[in-house]
Amino acid sequence: MDKLDHMEMQRNVRAQAVLRARFGLPVSLVMLVATFFWAPTHQGSTSAVVVGIVTAYVLYIVAALHFSSKWRSLSARDLVLITAIADPLMLSGWLFMAGESSTLLVGFYLFTILGFGFRIGPMAMHLCQVTSLVGFSLVALVSPVWSAHPFFALSHVVLLIVVPLYAASLMRKLQMAKALAERESQAKSQLLANVSHELRTPLTGIVSSAQLIEVETGDRAIADRARAILAMATSLDGEIKQLLDLSKVEAEAADTDAIPFDLRLATGHVMRALAPIAAVKNLRLELDLDPALRAPVMGRPQDLISVLMNLAGNAVKFTHEGSVVIRARLVEERAGSYRIRFGVQDTGIGIPADLQSRIFEPFFQVETGPSRRYSGTGLGTTIAREHVRKMGATLNVESTEGQGSQFWFEVDLRTVASQPEAQAGSAAPASVAARRILIADDNALNLDLMKEMLLKDGHEVVAATSGEQALVALGDDRFDVVFLDFNMEDIDGLTVFQTYRFGRVETAPTFFVTADATTGTADKLRDAGAAGVIHKPVTFGKLRDAISGLSPSTEAAAGGAPTREPRRAVSQIKAVPVEYLDPEALENLREIRDTPEFLFKMISEGMADIETIAADLMAAIRSEDLPGVHRHAHAMRGVALNIGAIRLAALADRLMSVTSSALTGQAGRWMVDLGETTSRSLEALDALKLTFGLPGVAKSR
Repeated sequence: MDKLDHMEMQRNVRAQAVLRARFGLPVSLVMLVATFFWAPTHQGSTSAVVVGIVTAYVLYIVAALHFSSKWRSLSARDLVLITAIADPLMLSGWLFMAGESSTLLVGFYLFTILGFGFRIGPMAMHLCQVTSLVGFSLVALVSPVWSAHPFFALSHVVLLIVVPLYAASLMRKLQMAKALAERESQAKSQLLANVSHELRTPLTGIVSSAQLIEVETGDRAIADRARAILAMATSLDGEIKQLLDLSKVEAEAADTDAIPFDLRLATGHVMRALAPIAAVKNLRLELDLDPALRAPVMGRPQDLISVLMNLAGNAVKFTHEGSVVIRARLVEERAGSYRIRFGVQDTGIGIPADLQSRIFEPFFQVETGPSRRYSGTGLGTTIAREHVRKMGATLNVESTEGQGSQFWFEVDLRTVASQPEAQAGSAAPASVAARRILIADDNALNLDLMKEMLLKDGHEVVAATSGEQALVALGDDRFDVVFLDFNMEDIDGLTVFQTYRFGRVETAPTFFVTADATTGTADKLRDAGAAGVIHKPVTFGKLRDAISGLSPSTEAAAGGAPTREPRRAVSQIKAVPVEYLDPEALENLREIRDTPEFLFKMISEGMADIETIAADLMAAIRSEDLPGVHRHAHAMRGVALNIGAIRLAALADRLMSVTSSALTGQAGRWMVDLGETTSRSLEALDALKLTFGLPGVAKSR
């Protein structure tokens, strides 16, 4: 059988069964009419026999459609074998019974053969071809209509031999071309990944050294130089990221699944990210969001955010005074959809008219030569254009040199019917059916957050605090979905999963939750049979996407994921050293439960975990215990991401992959960096807790 993976084989067999039902039933009616009214049937063929054959064929179509969605009775490969033989035999029976009208039907042999070839592959096609040749040859020998015209029958035999063989050769060439293109794409991606790694490794050292210089020096001028190095390193890291983003955009499929999202949340994300940069330049950064855009929409929010972030980021960069406005205006509202005009307008330097046609070219810079005032790769508008093209729209530019620019596009987005926000403990949102779910994590904070998120969506949740508890729960009970932390102290998540699969005939879809964002780990887990990998911090969106992805029919019927309350602006964080905290993490906590008591509790527990893990990590660094460093750094990254300590999470990320040579002899530097970053992060979190306004709360550090 052809080399298709299990899921692809199922999808193709299902698609073929649906096509057989949609196409075969009308064709059966045509055959019936042709048999009774256009030409006499074969001698001895009564009306009852013809109706019986039609009935048998209809039952066959229904059975094939049924078994294509119920895989317990028949596997996809079994169904391919059965239908590749049954389809041409059914057609041969029709040709024998149809008399002279059979000449209208003989072309369906090729339709059937090539259908198997293009959907399943050459082996299924040749099986169908051989069966067709046998069936048609018997018809040509036995049927008076065909035996009376032997050369006519022979010409169709030749077609049944030659056309599929020619199609098979074209398929082989197409597969070779596809494989070559995939290898080239993989080579390009690997090259970019290697370049990124090779650039970011010394860049990490530069950043760490500059941070140490900034902290340790008592000379203000030297500290200023260190901060300048940090700023330039951050800029360089952003340019490396843009190179990788362009590669990802080119590699992504245009038909990636859409999800429901709130336009206010997507545009608000861009505003929060760019507001500090605009404030430094004394620019007005404004959001003009049409109040008529009330309903959530279906799409890829990360694509829209990337477009607006690149366009608005460029606008802030090239504007020295005045304003930058991000707009989303309703152009037309239809039944079930919006037509929206998105735009970014600035009062910046503008683009000369003769260069506007080239502004979307990769790496193109309006300024060139040694006198360039603006850094960057010139990929921002290219990335934005590619995302907009994937949305089915065109990115346009209007600009006047010296007065400013406006980038805009219009796109149709399907709307999602609003649902009232579910209260804790009530039924699950309509789009994600309530499931019985096991979650396992040996960190109490991570476990509590996941449990709260899942309970809010109405799921029944069983929580395990260790790998051993997870195995006991999996052995004693059945679950619809399982979420396992990859790194647990007693038994790691992968071992739990492998033991679970070994002991069960049928296992629940299992997702791994991990702070390790490397592709190697993700590939290893997927190869082991995981349903997916969720990278920390865990959010509502990640959990809902994972669960709803298991039942696309349910989600389609419900009209999408639940709407969410608009997130509140995190204005109080302005008093906190924001370079150590990520406002998005607090917003995720607020989405779980937006009360000062809950937020205070979660952040306090996270701070306690950070202090404990930092002590263990410090000891491991001091003793140059490399496995211990990796293990505790992984735990630190997960906790830090959950409560938004992004600087600490970044340091933990570097320690997760530190090599023995990088640790040996440099333990002192790592300890200083860890101690300083932990202390500053805890101070920032302490200051944040004071903003919740709880009575009797005083600064704890």
